[in-house]
Amino acid sequence: MFPNRSTAQACLLSTALATPSWGALAQPSLTGQSGLIAMPDARLEADGTLRFGSGWSDPYLPVWTSISLLPRLELSGRYTLIRGLSSGLGQGFGDFKDKAFDAKALLWPEQGWWPGLAVGAQDFTGTGVFKANYAVISKRLGNSDYTLGYGNERIDGWFGGVRHRLPWNRNVSLVVEYDANNYRADPGAAQSGAAGRDGGLSYALEYRKGWFGVQLSAQDKALGANAYVSVPLMKREFVPKLDEPDPYPVTTPQANMGQWLADTDSAARLARALYQRDYKNIRLGFNGHTLEASLTNARISSIGRAVGRAARILLSLGPQDARALRITYTDKGMPILVYTFTNTHKLRRYFGGLISRQQLGRYLEISYPDPLQRPALAGRDLAIPMVDNTEGSVRDIQRTDEGHIVSYRFDEHDLSTFQLVPFNLGVFFNDPNGAARFNLFARANYRKQIGRGRFFESSAELTLYENVSSVDQASNSTLPHVRSDIGQYLQDGRFKLPRLLINQYLQPRQRVYARLSAGLYELMFAGAGAQVLYLPRRGRWAADLSLDWLRQRAPGAIVKFRDYDTVTVLGALHYRIPTWGVTATARAGRFLARDTGVRFELKRRFRSGITFGAWYTRTDGNDITSPGSPGDPYFDKGIFMSIPLDAMLTRDTRARSELALAPWTRDVGQMVVSPGDLYTTLERRLGLDDPYQNVGSHLGQ
Repeated sequence: MFPNRSTAQACLLSTALATPSWGALAQPSLTGQSGLIAMPDARLEADGTLRFGSGWSDPYLPVWTSISLLPRLELSGRYTLIRGLSSGLGQGFGDFKDKAFDAKALLWPEQGWWPGLAVGAQDFTGTGVFKANYAVISKRLGNSDYTLGYGNERIDGWFGGVRHRLPWNRNVSLVVEYDANNYRADPGAAQSGAAGRDGGLSYALEYRKGWFGVQLSAQDKALGANAYVSVPLMKREFVPKLDEPDPYPVTTPQANMGQWLADTDSAARLARALYQRDYKNIRLGFNGHTLEASLTNARISSIGRAVGRAARILLSLGPQDARALRITYTDKGMPILVYTFTNTHKLRRYFGGLISRQQLGRYLEISYPDPLQRPALAGRDLAIPMVDNTEGSVRDIQRTDEGHIVSYRFDEHDLSTFQLVPFNLGVFFNDPNGAARFNLFARANYRKQIGRGRFFESSAELTLYENVSSVDQASNSTLPHVRSDIGQYLQDGRFKLPRLLINQYLQPRQRVYARLSAGLYELMFAGAGAQVLYLPRRGRWAADLSLDWLRQRAPGAIVKFRDYDTVTVLGALHYRIPTWGVTATARAGRFLARDTGVRFELKRRFRSGITFGAWYTRTDGNDITSPGSPGDPYFDKGIFMSIPLDAMLTRDTRARSELALAPWTRDVGQMVVSPGDLYTTLERRLGLDDPYQNVGSHLGQ
């Protein structure tokens, strides 16, 4: 099973038993899965660890990523280039390239004398050219971690090895492995030279410090390398908030309510102070001795923090004899949460550090707003003048730090904004003409609030450089070409208008939200539609229904259309598992290509706020384009990430970066780009997907 290994293992075992023990160390293998060199082990990296890496082991050059999605589940994906093997897809595509997805589950963690047990699958979806299944155990003894496993398919039979961590330098480890990969059965093994590899004993030296690690390996005459970085997604912030403004200092106002109301500048001073701290859509009023405010914050990511900082300003600049505060927090004009502080004296003591958050909780009520109840603000709003430019108002054009290389934004006193992003990059993989295509463009986004909850939204793009135009492969899809002609839309014309529409957001009943939309939804479709969302008072689920009539736009034109229209109807059920921050979604109904079926989504939000997920769609659409076939049609699938930038910047922000990896020329199981998905908006604002904080956390910090 392990030829010529007994002497080396005996030396490592004796050294291990004579040195202090250490926690089992999970290192990535050349596939990206936690393992030894080329073989997996029964270890998983800490929950919520995201790794990016690249390796080299002749003739393979993999680029990979892996994530500990759950405490006992690791997923990984890799894009492997095989040097010397022609792709067969033309000169532009170069060497053969393959993408694969792997999974490993820890069935039994190591306990006492019992080893850890894991099972896994490599390349379980996709082309399957590197497919393998295995079971493996790992046991730590002193400074050494021993592994033994068995696999089939590409991993052909028994494998195993040992990792020994040097006691005098805990960042360095030595690895001995028996490689059971059947390289001769790999695609084009004779042409690439892989047929000359026999597997067997391999050796490696590895170094790991903090977020970085590297491994150098050797197997006969074949040298290898693997380098990676780790991102701990369970870390709340990666960068300290050095540029975050201090909370507003709480002072005792001198005017009573009568004097405050008689002074026409009182409301203006309060409004200006809120505007200067990024609050928008401000309405003020009184209900007896309760000072009421309706507002939103354009920058602060946490509702609790935004409400707490607003409460500081209201206490300091409102009347001294206000006995209570009632703050309605809105988003897109919809009231979504109401904070009622029933005792302003206790609130002042909390901000002064004299009582705890738990003690303040007796005087704080958090509830969903009820639009059927007549709000006290109605008919009694205080006059709030517009903010002028003499005091450095938020009307100034300012450079923003929202994750772009350079971006500029102009804000109005309401939710109207204009943003210019000079450089955006779109990347498209695996076109037959080449492995990657690029589209560099400038984008301008304009949003104008034209009423309560009503917005005019637009987006324009100017192409600076692109090589998508060289894509000349016509789609052979037998379904309506709702996505497979995307290359035509990217090629035609330097100027594009992807978005031009009206959105109306409503709250018809308590915990019921609605959106009406009409206009240009996206680059390929225009139409009109609606969405309704219901959130239960308690419980882990939510449901929404969206209906859209859509007409396909013509490439290279703003107001011309193709002869294709459809109605999409999708009902969605969302179920949350708060302990892990996991949300499962099922969307059933009619998709863009008039196919019907169900799209399943599973995502997890980590402590950092970063969300990672995947989807898989089964419909009655018969997609027979490769790798699909009449007897085995293709079904839409992909993975996605949503990254809140506040964890990575020195100043809080609500900006996010959205990434997805999916086939970009498929027609089956496709959805139109939503003009403003209600569940995504409220899930993020209310923290429904966040098990690590509640809506009242960070109050006033």
